[in-house]
Amino acid sequence: MLSKNRIKHFRSLRLKKYREKHGEYLVEGEKIIKELIDSGYPLVKQLIATQQWLKNNYKDAIYPPENILIVSAYELSKISSFKTPGGVIALLCIPAHIINKNAIIDDISLVLDRIQDPGNLGNIIRIADWFGIKNIFCSHDCADCFSPKVVQATMGAIMRINVYYVNLKDLLEEYKSVPGFTIYGTFLNGESIYDKDLDKRAFIVMGNESRGISKSCIPYITTKLFVPKYAHEAGSIESLNVSAATAIICSEFRRR
Repeated sequence: MLSKNRIKHFRSLRLKKYREKHGEYLVEGEKIIKELIDSGYPLVKQLIATQQWLKNNYKDAIYPPENILIVSAYELSKISSFKTPGGVIALLCIPAHIINKNAIIDDISLVLDRIQDPGNLGNIIRIADWFGIKNIFCSHDCADCFSPKVVQATMGAIMRINVYYVNLKDLLEEYKSVPGFTIYGTFLNGESIYDKDLDKRAFIVMGNESRGISKSCIPYITTKLFVPKYAHEAGSIESLNVSAATAIICSEFRRR
């Protein structure tokens, strides 16, 4: 039986300050958790599951008994952020990613400036995973990538992508003088991405949902890109959702 303090601890992880304090976050969704188990993901601290779920889904003891907490369906509902929880929740350690500059300058990375919608951030992490982009740099005022809504939107990609929270101005200042390295940014007045030569060693900066890229970051942009609009009817949309634009841009970079 779970104590009130244990339930309180798990529920507290819905808030960023407690995730940072304890270095833990929760993952929900049976599909994601089965993927964790199948891959033997090492940062799983505990599986919190009903006896029935374990009986039906957990045949091989990948994690030792002390890493499995058996609870009732009622207790699980007290922890879950879902209206209708499944039979399992995973408690994971927040990874301590170390920036490998040599790896960064030899590939494409995403740089996210003030992306505040959890769904957008989660989708972008999932898009990066699809296109083999391993590193994402976020400004400190981006949504928290370990919040329940973001984790759910990533559909497991959060476990495969290195996400760093940094001062973007300092980051761009450090990389602007690297030979052969390009810093791209997305702007409504940029050049069509379909008409530009695209470097394979680069940052791709994506701006805030409504305000775009910060003024402090603009001076570091080497090339301004734009996804052209083909609908010209009156009343048609003026801009793309940032996660949709990211998907198009990543696809074009990888296609070349």
